[in-house]
Amino acid sequence: MADTDKTCRRAMANAADYTEWREAADRHDAISGAADWREQQDSPHYDAAELKRSIVLMERHWRERDVEPLIDLLQESLHRHLNDVLEPELYTTALGGTKHLVRRWLEAVERVIDGLVDLDSPDWPTHRKLEVVSRAYKNLGRSGLLLSGGATLGFYHMGVVRALWRAGLLPEVIVGASMGAMVAAGVCARDADELKTLFATDQPDIETVGLEWRPLLEALRTRTLMRPERMLATIEKNCGTYSFAEAFARSGRVLGISLMPTRRRQKPRILNHLTAPDLYIPRAALASAAVPGLFPPVALTRLDRQGEETPYIEGETWIDGSFGGDLPRERVSRLHNVNHFIFSQTQPHMLPFVAGANQKGLVRLASKAALSAARTQGLQALSVGRKLTAKTPFGAGLNLAHAVVQQDFSGDIDIHPRFDPRVYAKLLKNPSRADLGFFIQEGERATWPKLAHIRDSTRIARCLARNEARLLQS
Repeated sequence: MADTDKTCRRAMANAADYTEWREAADRHDAISGAADWREQQDSPHYDAAELKRSIVLMERHWRERDVEPLIDLLQESLHRHLNDVLEPELYTTALGGTKHLVRRWLEAVERVIDGLVDLDSPDWPTHRKLEVVSRAYKNLGRSGLLLSGGATLGFYHMGVVRALWRAGLLPEVIVGASMGAMVAAGVCARDADELKTLFATDQPDIETVGLEWRPLLEALRTRTLMRPERMLATIEKNCGTYSFAEAFARSGRVLGISLMPTRRRQKPRILNHLTAPDLYIPRAALASAAVPGLFPPVALTRLDRQGEETPYIEGETWIDGSFGGDLPRERVSRLHNVNHFIFSQTQPHMLPFVAGANQKGLVRLASKAALSAARTQGLQALSVGRKLTAKTPFGAGLNLAHAVVQQDFSGDIDIHPRFDPRVYAKLLKNPSRADLGFFIQEGERATWPKLAHIRDSTRIARCLARNEARLLQS
């Protein structure tokens, strides 16, 4: 039976792995005409003639081993062309990726960088290579993965992370809030072998029972519905009992956890191995998930020289980072030289709006318009409410709601699962093993269409990072 748009999309929606998805995507591109679009060199988003000229000049300088002119050309090309060739619109036509001319240009840049580092010449010593590569890497910046909150829906993040890891595209900087913080901690606390073991099966060996409801009288007395002891024990089993510095030493990955202090006039914070190296990760992750009314605020602890827990800041308690910085782009950029953000979004109040963001034409425009309108109207209503309830018990709650709505929930590349109202029934339930497998698989399926864009967007930075590491070891 001949392929049709419908049969190809059904095959992609039900694909068991990326290879199967990509085969169906390539068939779809062939019948839709997108494969022909990839062959066409011209585009309104870049200057095709300049791209071809850049490729020719790089190849000529490399053949002649003209190191200094080649360095100048690379610097000029990266500043002149990189933003153009990675324009998001170039990744909305073909499921298999962008124009072949763009891919050839990226391949040429990577080939030249690798060649320059390998070049053995007395006029091109190692310290000079390191200087050039490190400066280029610093100027270009690197990618970061931001994982939103989302209660039980946050298990989708496991599939996103696994898809990126299997493709060799998992960023070294991973920041999370609430459930996203727990997933980020579980990944960044594991070394390479442990991560391989974690993702070896479709249902990783992790503890999923973290929600324990309080009895009615206990809930009334504590004014919270969940027992934090159960959640903390689950986090410790899944993430280990490390400090931020210990986790970084084990994995080489930067773990960031976003949370909010409860004192007034305090700003959200990103905890990591730079800002809080001795902080105890499980309590930080618990605090980042402490939704007011569900969990009580959490007092953080640090590990002293004997490995014992001691108070971090006396008298300070912390709550869910989603209320002040669910996806804290600017702070992560300043801390870790990240200029490219991959957002994994599982917040239940956002999924209905972002469901059409990956579509084309009117559906995409309508989704963006609906999100913008809802955000604007929500901020206006909450601003009025905050003024009217400033000195009442309701004021604090409206302040938190206002902080959530005013956040920017978009990145350079956004990943979110398909909108399915049925999963909302699982929002505050411990997932079964079948549920866990479902969330992971759907997270992977949401990521596969983005891999081509992610691979291209991070290609030069990954090349520079790889060569910087080689030079530092030589």
